[in-house]
Amino acid sequence: MAGRLSFLGRVGPQRSLKGSGAPGSPGPGPLNACHFPPHGCSQGVCSKQTLVVPLRYNESYSQPVYKPYLTLCSGRRVCSTYRTTYHVAWREVRREVQQTHAVCCQGWKKRHPGALTCDEAICAKPCQNGGVCVRPDQCECAPGWGGKHCHVDVDECRTGVTLCSHGCFNTAGSFTCGCPWGLVLGPDGRTCAERAPEPPTSASILSVAVREAGHDERALRREIRELRGRLERLEQAPVRTTAWAQASIGGAKEPLQSPCPTNLYRNWTH
Repeated sequence: MAGRLSFLGRVGPQRSLKGSGAPGSPGPGPLNACHFPPHGCSQGVCSKQTLVVPLRYNESYSQPVYKPYLTLCSGRRVCSTYRTTYHVAWREVRREVQQTHAVCCQGWKKRHPGALTCDEAICAKPCQNGGVCVRPDQCECAPGWGGKHCHVDVDECRTGVTLCSHGCFNTAGSFTCGCPWGLVLGPDGRTCAERAPEPPTSASILSVAVREAGHDERALRREIRELRGRLERLEQAPVRTTAWAQASIGGAKEPLQSPCPTNLYRNWTH
């Protein structure tokens, strides 16, 4: 079935509540059934209406066509007959269908025009910072935000709940934790722990080796200077001893033999 469709709709029979109008009004006026029990809103729908929609459209069909022709019949007589063929034709079709139409309560709307439920709330002012409109003019805010329209930042550090082991710093919609000098933030982002020692690198090992080599060289030079000073003092010691001995024995003809400085140095060091 194919063709053009045209819709002419009319509302089917409905029941409505009638009531008295306001004092001084000309007469009774219609009342909104959504404001009175047992009606109310179910899934945001105030009422449902049945619409009778007349349809008018063109459809295609197979139309038979009869084509006469002459042929030779029994007894060698010429007679006429026909054959049936078909071709595509169009015709207009008119019929009526019923459609259900949902009327939404105030503050609710349909997700698409043909929906039979009105489950999407309407907030006159949009919810901010990731908030969701869950009821008419009522927002459900994301964590870290508050206020009627989720526009107020919540200071988590002042809620009375311990969030960080040391320092807490408020940010827009959240918070961060900080640690004092010498501590680092752990994997959980809230607890501070001592900094793990860094493994030695090739550069640091080379630096330590150079420092130790320099220290050993200075110590060796200092020991050499001390040994030279001791040797000089030992070389001077025999001269002073000989002079003292000569003065003591009163002019001996042969001077005393001074010991070898090298032997003295060897004996002294051993």
